[in-house]
Amino acid sequence: MDLPDERDQRVNSVPISEPGLDVCAREPIHIPGAIQPHGALLAVREPELTISQASVNCGTLLGLNPADLLGLNLYDLLDPEEKAKIADALEQKNPAQESPLPISFNGRRFDALLHRHDGVLIVELEPAPPGAENFARHHRRLQGFIEEMQHAATLPAFYAVVARAVSQLTGYERVMVYKFDPDWNGEVLGEMLSADVDSYVGLHFPASDIPAQARALYARSWLRIIPTVDYTPAVLEPALNPQTGRPLDLSYAVLRSVSPIHLEYLRNMEVGASMSISLLVEGKLWGLIACHHRTERQLPFAVRAACELFGQITSREITAKQEEERLGKQAEINTIQTRFFDAISRAENLAEALLRYAPSLLEFMNAAGAAICLGGQCSLVGQTPPRDHVSALLNWLQERGEEPVFATDSLSLHWAPAAGFKEAASGLLSVKISRVEPHFVLWFRPEVPATVNWAGEPKKSADGRLHPRKSFAIWQETVTGRSLPWDEGDLRGAHELRGALNALVIRRTERLLHLNTELERKNSDLNSFAYIASHDLKEPLRGIHHFSRFLREDHAVELGAEGLRKVDTIAALASNTNDLLIALAHFSEIGRMELTLRESDLRQILDEVLASLAAAVHESAVEIRRPRTLPLERCDPVLVREIFANLIANAIKYNDKPVKWVEISWRDPEPGQEERGPVFTVSDNGIGIRERNLDAAFQMFRRLNKHTFSGGTGAGLAIVKSVVERHGGHIWVESVLGEGSTFLFTLR
Repeated sequence: MDLPDERDQRVNSVPISEPGLDVCAREPIHIPGAIQPHGALLAVREPELTISQASVNCGTLLGLNPADLLGLNLYDLLDPEEKAKIADALEQKNPAQESPLPISFNGRRFDALLHRHDGVLIVELEPAPPGAENFARHHRRLQGFIEEMQHAATLPAFYAVVARAVSQLTGYERVMVYKFDPDWNGEVLGEMLSADVDSYVGLHFPASDIPAQARALYARSWLRIIPTVDYTPAVLEPALNPQTGRPLDLSYAVLRSVSPIHLEYLRNMEVGASMSISLLVEGKLWGLIACHHRTERQLPFAVRAACELFGQITSREITAKQEEERLGKQAEINTIQTRFFDAISRAENLAEALLRYAPSLLEFMNAAGAAICLGGQCSLVGQTPPRDHVSALLNWLQERGEEPVFATDSLSLHWAPAAGFKEAASGLLSVKISRVEPHFVLWFRPEVPATVNWAGEPKKSADGRLHPRKSFAIWQETVTGRSLPWDEGDLRGAHELRGALNALVIRRTERLLHLNTELERKNSDLNSFAYIASHDLKEPLRGIHHFSRFLREDHAVELGAEGLRKVDTIAALASNTNDLLIALAHFSEIGRMELTLRESDLRQILDEVLASLAAAVHESAVEIRRPRTLPLERCDPVLVREIFANLIANAIKYNDKPVKWVEISWRDPEPGQEERGPVFTVSDNGIGIRERNLDAAFQMFRRLNKHTFSGGTGAGLAIVKSVVERHGGHIWVESVLGEGSTFLFTLR
């Protein structure tokens, strides 16, 4: 049985690692070396069938002491008819399925229970009750209870039927349906009282009441009975089994003696006898049907068999009801998910799609807030922690480097800083989209404080040995720092969303690869054209320019004033076209240059640029402002000179103010965009740009003020944009017509 013992086991505020609880958790209850004395036990070596161990009470029950039994053949104790029954049972792979077998010792009738474990045949002998038990009567009653369970309209009604059925089958005064939570604390969900005893319905019990090794035994055996808590254990002789050299493993023995701590626990609850029926869902321990009686109570095997069968049927009904509930919820989730997936699958930009459908994103996970963190950008939706806390949380999640989906309803238990924003995000469901890049979608659920009613203060005391608590009166605890839990449907939805987003990313990537291939081909064609245009067309243009000069010099009289004006226009157009070809060649050359990135002093680069522009600065009487020293930056220094040279030259040229100034500075990046590095600015108080022309300013050969300011090709800002983007940066302009412009850019 795979029990999640590695989980964070919390008992109120008392960690399971307290010394007393450690002792309890390590108690070897499967090898107590003794049994409950209402029956006798024999350990038998096969195939010889010699008795190798016997309980000390065999003398009282069987009339033969252990010393008389050890070494005897089991068959020597039986008459021929009973010997045949035992032989037939032992022929079976699992003799427990043939139990109980009625046999006699010294005129006394017993029910013999046989099972094999750890290579040893174990024979348990319980005195048979007088008269024959009518199992058929129990079978008919079970049929009625099963029908009631199947028709129960709600889970509380279902649990009530289960408790009432076991109460009527067994006669126990208190019967409880007890469910484990993910931390192995228990809660009483249903109850049937047939006497004036305390009710525990709705109360919680700490995980330490049923430690891990006890839960493991409950998962192996369907039923555990203690007819009286005030018994003296009957030890086995010898203490070690001669066949194995170890204490006899009694994990599956009905008579196995119980831990003294558990017996003290029951006495503190004023319980004189108890029985537990295991409830297993999908092979794992889900809970128990716990039965209590204030006085001694022994049940015949037929009743216990009926209870064991009822426990198995109840387990299957719980499985069915949980599956029905899960399918109903999943159908609702699927409707939301399908609508959401359809929406984002049609979107061009993943981050924009997630933001556009933010309400569906929250509904998708029944969350109060979400964070979409892609490509270094983090967008917050709904109720979330502050942005800086989200950034720190992302770093922590990235460092974990574990499963792609992480969920918790108590984030602060995993990451202590989360206690600072538990009101907004006690619960976290994280989906890591990429294994390499820090791409995440996070959902947050707020804190939901709850009051838990415990059956007594869930804290055991240790004074040299462990003692269970003595009071089971309601003890209230306020639980904080927890949200509503994420269930299986939420986790399945998270995995499906991750798959859908990855499929979308792959589709976008394939499309981009195709577009990049096309773009590379077109760029190659453009570079070829630029080369041809800038080299092969220069000679014809030079010829046009020369022949227009010859016409002016040699044929001025014949041409007259109008003819000369046309010749001069031809010469000017040829000269302008030549300038455009030079600019085109320069643009093409920059596009083909390999970047040489190194740590560069931008202050020094700016000094060199201003030195080259000294004549223009002096002639225009422009004031150069440098309020903040430019930092070091990893870049290509040659190409970055192009950026500053073009931006400053334009700022000087396009200025009609009496007092002109140009300011070169930088500022820190916006929060959440630190990876983009500093933002550099070149500002002026010149003519400005109309808002509708802001994007057009960076187009090749686009001159916005050609009628007002002469000269230039309109290639400068296109070159600047090319250099910035080749560095992985971004450039934009902010401007007010008539007041000036600010060009802003990053280099990563």
